[in-house]
Amino acid sequence: GGLFNDIALLFLETPADIAEHITTICLPEQDENMDNRNCVASGWGKDVFGKEGKYQVILKKVELPIVRRDQCLESLRQTRLGQYFKLHESFICAGGIAGKDTCKGDGGSPLACPSRFNPAVYVQAGIVAWGIGCGTDTPGVYTDVSRFRNWID
Repeated sequence: GGLFNDIALLFLETPADIAEHITTICLPEQDENMDNRNCVASGWGKDVFGKEGKYQVILKKVELPIVRRDQCLESLRQTRLGQYFKLHESFICAGGIAGKDTCKGDGGSPLACPSRFNPAVYVQAGIVAWGIGCGTDTPGVYTDVSRFRNWID
């Protein structure tokens, strides 16, 4: 078992309403490397892990750096996942900064990173998938959208 390839593609019957504050995001290239980029995650998830956490009524955002795969795996193996944990290739990691993270209720939300061609344009690098708690120094795990670009197209 296990969780991987955690992505869905929706086909709408009618076009989405685009407005000044509602628009689309660009997609990354197939297998594009996001290392060394500072990205932004957004969502309405809990502000704190556990029963004390409250879901948000206003969309929140947090800046998170992409974490290299080897560093992420090393960090995840220090948790209850254990030293033999293998991170599926369909995931990337971001965060690992105490107090800055996505949390319960943010699943499916976007992780947007600056385009390598134009840092003023963002691409959807990830989709919030899972994590070990929230806001710890363990990076969060995101579906790597670039792995699915050919499938999306």
